[in-house]
Amino acid sequence: MTLPEPIPLLNYDPAVSFRAGAAATNVDPPLGLPLVGVVRRVEPARERLGPLEVTAAAFERDSTRVVVCGVDTLAIQSPEVDELRDRISAATGAARAGVLLNWNHTHHAPPGGRTIYGSFGERDPEPDAATLAYIGRLHEAIVDTCARAFEALERASVRSGLGRAELAINRRQRDDDGRVRRIGWNPDGLVDRSVPVLQAVREDGSAIATIVAYGAHTVTTGVEYPGYSPDYPGWLRETIRAVTGGECVYLQGAAGNVMPLVGFDDDLRSPVETGRRLALEALHAIADRPGWPRRLVQTGFGSATPLDLFRWERIEGPEPTLAAFEEEVEFPLLPLPSLEEIRAERERAEREVAEAEGRGVPEGELRVLRFHGLGWARRTEAEIAGGDPRRVARGPVCAIRIGDTAIVTGPGEVFTEIGLAVKERSPADVTFYCGYSNGCVSYMPTAAEYPLGGYEPAYGNKTYGLPAQVSPETERLLVETGVRLVRSLFPEREAPRVVGWLATGTLPQPPPSPPLARP
Repeated sequence: MTLPEPIPLLNYDPAVSFRAGAAATNVDPPLGLPLVGVVRRVEPARERLGPLEVTAAAFERDSTRVVVCGVDTLAIQSPEVDELRDRISAATGAARAGVLLNWNHTHHAPPGGRTIYGSFGERDPEPDAATLAYIGRLHEAIVDTCARAFEALERASVRSGLGRAELAINRRQRDDDGRVRRIGWNPDGLVDRSVPVLQAVREDGSAIATIVAYGAHTVTTGVEYPGYSPDYPGWLRETIRAVTGGECVYLQGAAGNVMPLVGFDDDLRSPVETGRRLALEALHAIADRPGWPRRLVQTGFGSATPLDLFRWERIEGPEPTLAAFEEEVEFPLLPLPSLEEIRAERERAEREVAEAEGRGVPEGELRVLRFHGLGWARRTEAEIAGGDPRRVARGPVCAIRIGDTAIVTGPGEVFTEIGLAVKERSPADVTFYCGYSNGCVSYMPTAAEYPLGGYEPAYGNKTYGLPAQVSPETERLLVETGVRLVRSLFPEREAPRVVGWLATGTLPQPPPSPPLARP
């Protein structure tokens, strides 16, 4: 891997005060809107399992501003997400690289953008007025929540930790011939089960905001549940708020090929149990971590026996570093069909759907037929016939440094091995890797999975309206760009020496606790 010379940190001044703030908005939609994420599901929302939210944590040091925002939605794509980030930048003074929008990817919410609707076999590919109204309100809430987080800025420091929870499985199940034909359980597949945590704290030790990530699809809510659900992140946030008294932001990790251990639970216990278990692990990971520089001092008193006692004392130290970088990446697509090929595919799909309708096939089954053929074929034929079809897909890779913690992002459903490869090469004490961030291009598999087939590498692009899937080169592009950016944020540190750019399977380890010595 070839890496450039380190980029010097911006606005570094140890005398400057570091500040943090947080905000949250309940964006519960009206009942009756469509739920996206499950093709076969037809019924609109009739109830609510938990509130859908937008949460944000803002950070400032001198003229550098960063905001980390989590949104309970399946995905928001370009160009809508680009417009959102520009609006947030204008409203807050944060540079575009410092605006991180992450989708928790719940499959029990209305569409978060215009382009994500129409790819799930809907009879009418255009959203209705009520859905468009919700999309507009959601986007306003995202901008407003980020702005309010900056309005709440106060003097702060940060602490971080790294937990682990056995709550996820690699879902690329192998058949006897080694190929992948269904989503299931792959016991030999890598899974990053780490739980990175970053918490902003006041001088008195109270929490302003806690940021937690985990890499597992948000599909613990039963597929038959006819309502809105934030899935397990909702109960994670609820638990952390109750314990810390501060705000909580959940960030989805590299979950493209990872399922929760108990998924699609029609008893609706898994969302609560998974969220609470992750919250407890996150709180445990930072429980003994100091937020501010401190030292033990000796005191005592005399009674029948003299006592030596010890107390923590705050001392002065450097302010947390704050910086952000971003790079736009072009992801080549696999070869597109010819106009004749896609036209024949569209005609075949139309006949198949018409015949099924004539047999009285239920709407759920018709949606599956439209998803696999008709909807994608019509969009792709129109794009190719227009004379300038996409041959590449573009999306940003971002890296943010907050203290000794890093957050690296990928613009899609990134496979767990890709996020793990970046973490293995990061010089940060704790590294978050977040897919589903600042866009959602498509599924982004590892190169080794393409020959095995299956949903993600073979036709995962249909979910996201791409004329073809991203190429196997995507893995290398994500890893090399992410590693280059995160290393640039830590020029004073020596990065781990790892050969090549593939994940080795060395799961992240928590940083060592500060040594405790008698004063």
